[in-house]
Amino acid sequence: MAQRISFEKISGLLAGLAVVMIWSGWIIISKWGISHALTVWDVTGIRFLTATFFVLIYAYFSKASIKALFTPPIIICSLCCGTFYVCASLIGLLMSDAANTGVIINGSLPIMCAAILFIWKKNRLHIPQYIGILLILIANVLLFTSSGGASLSALIWLLIAAFSIAFYSVSMKIWRLDLKTIMISVPLVNALFFTPIWFFLPSNLAAAPIHEIALQGFYQGIVVSIIALFCMTYSINRLGAVSASTIMALVPIMSVLLALLFLDQHMSLQVGISILLCSVGIACYSALHPFLVWLNKKQGN
Repeated sequence: MAQRISFEKISGLLAGLAVVMIWSGWIIISKWGISHALTVWDVTGIRFLTATFFVLIYAYFSKASIKALFTPPIIICSLCCGTFYVCASLIGLLMSDAANTGVIINGSLPIMCAAILFIWKKNRLHIPQYIGILLILIANVLLFTSSGGASLSALIWLLIAAFSIAFYSVSMKIWRLDLKTIMISVPLVNALFFTPIWFFLPSNLAAAPIHEIALQGFYQGIVVSIIALFCMTYSINRLGAVSASTIMALVPIMSVLLALLFLDQHMSLQVGISILLCSVGIACYSALHPFLVWLNKKQGN
């Protein structure tokens, strides 16, 4: 039993680290995509249509029931993880730098998870978690007041994105939605929901170079929508929503490093301090209290 628990924790951690790498890359590739020919709506539509093509093949061979996917909990989770999160984060990303996106979304994620859990299940915070919240808030204030920091509009959109993915993280765990269901429902539900809306939104798809469309289709539709979704859902199931979101503390750091390398973005000292405080705050928020409990047990022995 102990070996099983240990394996589940380690595999959940590895899955979370895979999400960190993919999400960090997603911020860079999305920023690059919406800064060139494609619009926010194009990137979103390409993502869902590409992912739907592959998950329908998977659903066919796994003999999954498509009708069973259209229940209120599954639809709500799918839209929060899909259209609501993707559109809000891309709009915020269009208005700000990659570093801002990583700090604000991932810094707000564990706080919003805890707030939703408190309202839904009356789960209360521990003192180390309040310390983590304070550090994250200071980090966001530093980021917001820095030169080149996120504008108020960008901040609002990124917070909407954080809330959407936080609600998904908590609700799919509480409603006990299995991995196979989420893997199929997120692309399919969002393709059915967003594609008709996309028809009326600004689009440069016809004029965009084929390599830009192919890159977004591969990364957004396969790497992010299928591989990252699998890893994230697996990590949440193994570690819990708050613990899994703590691993995302690495996303701001990784996204900044990638932005420096591939987007030629510059980082001021204030932004660097903000990223560091955010990462430490997220770690304190979820990891410090369990560590102190473990330390007290060791000392008691």
